[in-house]
Amino acid sequence: MLPVAKRRRTSMSPSGEENAQLPDGADEKARKKHAAAQHKTQLTAAVVGEMQGSYKSNVFRMETEEMLSEVAVAYGGKRMKAVEGVLHCVKALIDAIPDREGMKIAQVEQQMMKRKIHIPFPEPRPEKSVQYTFAYKKPAYGNVAGSFALKTLVKGKDTLGIDLVLTMPSELFSEKDYLNHRYFYKRAYYLSVLADGLGHSHEFKELKLKAEYDFLNGDQLKPVLVVSSNGEGCALDSKRMKCVVNIIPSAPPGVFPTSKLFPFKNCVRPQQQDAEPAPTPFYNASLAAEATYFPYLAQLHSASGTCAAFADACVLGRIWLRQRGFGGAVSSGGFGHFEWAVLQAFLLKGGGPKGHGLLATGYSNYQMFKAMLQFLAARNLVVDPLVFGASENVKVPGNRTPVVFDGEHAVNVLFKMTSWSYNMLRHEAQRTLETLGNATFSNQFDSVFLQRLDEPCYKFDAVVHFPFPSAAELEKEVATGTEISGKKVQYADRIYKALREGLTDRVTLIHLAYAGEKPFNIKGRKFTPAAGEIVVGLLFNAQNVTRSIDRGPSPEEKKKAAAFRKFWGSKAELRRFPDGSIIESVTWPAKSKTPVYQQIVRYILSTHFGKAVAEGVTFVGDAFNHLLEGGEQGATLFQPTYDAFNTLEKDINAITDIPLAIRHISGAAPSLRAASIDIPLSPSYPLMDPANVVVQFESSTRWPQDLVAIQKTKASFLLRLGQLLEAHKPSEIITRVGLENEDHPIMNYAFLDIIYPQTGAAFRVRIYHDREAALLENRRNNPALSPREREAAEAALVEHKQIFVFGPRHTDSIRQLCHRYPHLSPTIRVLKRWFSAQLLGFHIPEELIELLAARTFLCPQPYAMPGSIMSAFLRSLQWLAKWDWRKDPLFVDFTGESKEDFRATFEDVRRKDPALNHCALWVGSSYDLKESVWTMLNRPAKVVAARMTALARAADAAVKAAALSLEPASLFVPATGEFDFVLQLRVDKKRKEKPQKQETVYKNLQLEEEDASPVSVEDLQRLDFLPAREFVHEISKLYQNTLLLFPCFSTGLVGGVWVPINPRRWKANVGFSSMVLEEKDGEVVVAVNKPAVLNEICRIGGEIVRALSVR
Repeated sequence: MLPVAKRRRTSMSPSGEENAQLPDGADEKARKKHAAAQHKTQLTAAVVGEMQGSYKSNVFRMETEEMLSEVAVAYGGKRMKAVEGVLHCVKALIDAIPDREGMKIAQVEQQMMKRKIHIPFPEPRPEKSVQYTFAYKKPAYGNVAGSFALKTLVKGKDTLGIDLVLTMPSELFSEKDYLNHRYFYKRAYYLSVLADGLGHSHEFKELKLKAEYDFLNGDQLKPVLVVSSNGEGCALDSKRMKCVVNIIPSAPPGVFPTSKLFPFKNCVRPQQQDAEPAPTPFYNASLAAEATYFPYLAQLHSASGTCAAFADACVLGRIWLRQRGFGGAVSSGGFGHFEWAVLQAFLLKGGGPKGHGLLATGYSNYQMFKAMLQFLAARNLVVDPLVFGASENVKVPGNRTPVVFDGEHAVNVLFKMTSWSYNMLRHEAQRTLETLGNATFSNQFDSVFLQRLDEPCYKFDAVVHFPFPSAAELEKEVATGTEISGKKVQYADRIYKALREGLTDRVTLIHLAYAGEKPFNIKGRKFTPAAGEIVVGLLFNAQNVTRSIDRGPSPEEKKKAAAFRKFWGSKAELRRFPDGSIIESVTWPAKSKTPVYQQIVRYILSTHFGKAVAEGVTFVGDAFNHLLEGGEQGATLFQPTYDAFNTLEKDINAITDIPLAIRHISGAAPSLRAASIDIPLSPSYPLMDPANVVVQFESSTRWPQDLVAIQKTKASFLLRLGQLLEAHKPSEIITRVGLENEDHPIMNYAFLDIIYPQTGAAFRVRIYHDREAALLENRRNNPALSPREREAAEAALVEHKQIFVFGPRHTDSIRQLCHRYPHLSPTIRVLKRWFSAQLLGFHIPEELIELLAARTFLCPQPYAMPGSIMSAFLRSLQWLAKWDWRKDPLFVDFTGESKEDFRATFEDVRRKDPALNHCALWVGSSYDLKESVWTMLNRPAKVVAARMTALARAADAAVKAAALSLEPASLFVPATGEFDFVLQLRVDKKRKEKPQKQETVYKNLQLEEEDASPVSVEDLQRLDFLPAREFVHEISKLYQNTLLLFPCFSTGLVGGVWVPINPRRWKANVGFSSMVLEEKDGEVVVAVNKPAVLNEICRIGGEIVRALSVR
């Protein structure tokens, strides 16, 4: 670094003070004082600057502060005062329970049996021959701990848990009680005495309380006593907030040597004498944690005192975890608000470079929250454990549990976490950081703190669920071992390991979930796990999920090859590959209707867990693939269409007898960007709908300057082009010129249909003239023209841009995106089918639907990149349900660059049109930054946009309510209850399936059939002719001021609503079919003659209208 040159102070500004230099002869004490003051000033400025830069905006900071104030529990309020009163009463009742002298196990069980109290001994239960005794004495100390004491409880739908921790007297335990569950057996007896004392207390019943057993965070070594309201109006229960008191017996400090409880130690001796004792990290941590309730509470209080934002950061972490389904229970991931707070306190003291704190005490709550996410996402605590207060040579058993080891108390804080829950925690942290780092993502705060992200159908690409074995079968499947964390989690761990080995790199993440155990009666019998099911969530690797061959080790690697054959059984085989290698492998039928991953899951479960388990498997999400022709296949289904377009390009470019050379030929149709619902040129649709194609000639001054003349010139070009193409390939191409927009002479009104009857390909060619847009703009801005003429010019300009300018750009963008993301194409097709089924497709442009689907892939936050139709489709609907299009635009960034001026344009448009009469939805993209070309001219209108949002919200609610029993077809049932009338039209099947080839006796007839065109003359005559569509267009045009139609042309269902028109005085050209309501004082009041309008609609439709129902 270059030395800073000294300079004279020229002003009294702060910068001048900082750069002032002391004279060489100044006193050393003054010099030190000045240096300290300068360092303090620089440090303060750095902290302030960092805090200001930490928030994305003032809005984010304000939202965070507002949320913290809203979720904060009023500890000084009447509600909490009443809860504290209950706590004092319960504590007094516990103190009044008499002591019980030490007794052997048989006497203890007999005594409690007479009292009808169950002793919740953990498995394996103590043997009858044990010689140690069980006793009860008044707790040495008792107080509240946890979030209630730290004042980090938050409001919510969940019941608030208040931990009342009772320290058991040290004289109840002996030195060796840390071995073989002895401590936990004595603890269980101690808890049963508490249950007996409270359960038989009249004062307890007068408080309208009840007591039940439950397991502390799902740890079946540690039952607790849950005190709650009996439903008769206790102080713990209210409409706004429900509380329970968890009575937790704890170990006295120092009762067991911490050196005996390190993770690599064994504290449960094996029954076989010659067996080598294995480490028992879960047991050890669970036991060591019994003495940490109050030490950790003191440590958290200390952290709150030294760091002002500590408590608020804990609340932010608590909310973040809750929204993602994490909790302290084993079944909820084993990482809850307690683990977050303790880890955060540890990182204030260490975890950084050279042993310094990773978090600074000067951090704001958001900075600390984000730093915690960065730590969780970046550091793999399985590979690189975090150790505090212990020597560096602390050994960690070779399992896949993350480790944050507190050497002072010999506790692994994350001992309740499983491999899958830790992977999911890191995954969620990474996704949240991506959300916070995405400048184009508008709803960062909502996605991080407010949105529930634990619904499996949204979160995963596929969901598999199957029942747990019965309690008896679970006993056989999971032998009682030294690590007691519950048989369900042990069984789930076996499932996880098998799926992880079998699915390999087809998936990026496997997550298992199951319901935790419910509280059970203190007077009940032996606890048995409740029946339930395992839910497996999968995130796919899109590149590998459909792979049909798995490569294993070489036969020369004998151990690995033997393990491979043992795991795969009969599916394993030696196979020679094209590169000459001979290795173990597994092959799956690639052309099977069952996806490869489903074949693997069923085989693994059947082979390693029994056929009964495999037969009970249900896959959620596969039904979405059956909604489409071709299933989940992507853009490859449209390859025949792409090939046909390439043929068209070659044929047109081969023409040389045209006055102007062709510059460019562009596709501008859904079928040319893998985005049409139906698959063109498939056996079901041998004749495709004409795909729009734009042809641009070279520039020339010979083009006319009049808009009407330009249209005439285009028609002449198209006639000549059609003649030349037919002459070029007389038997392979059919052309015909068509007219459109005949009532609008300045709009494009000529097109050329080019049909290849041998293949069924059809294209609709229009000519693009680059001067046409400028002429239309001049006409639109010409003040000499009437408002109607300028409006017509505006409509013509919008149509010109949609067809000729943005249509080809949009097609290129979506087509490239469909090749980059294999599931985008089927997602677009399913989403379009949903819009059509809900009678919205007539009003919502196809390009807008495609942009909605593209946004899900280009901006997947807060989720991972979708890897299936289910996840992409449901996330698109969910975003649509949450989209406040009145305040927020939709911007789809194809180039990966932020466009800040797009938002400014949107805000300017909203200021000019606050009533949203000209453009309800503002939708832009990288190729459309200023115009929202697909939604101009009020398409869709506000009423349609509002219905779109309402239907999306209803679908989102239905998905969440159905959960794993979701039937995808139910989302596509049209909602017709809100329409004023419904028409059922006859649907003309204008296309027929390609007939199956039949064996012919005579060879000459067979050759004639093979040479015959798959498209008949009748098919060509009916090309792009749909009577129902023409009928709806006609009625909409006739009654545009009277009614609004919502058709679905594939089913023939048409919903209609009346435009609200108040009764008014009659006059000539009233604008609608009218009927007299009343006549008074010579004035006639009229209203819409609805029966007459409906009769006229049926008359115009004739045989097309099958039925009419009026609400």
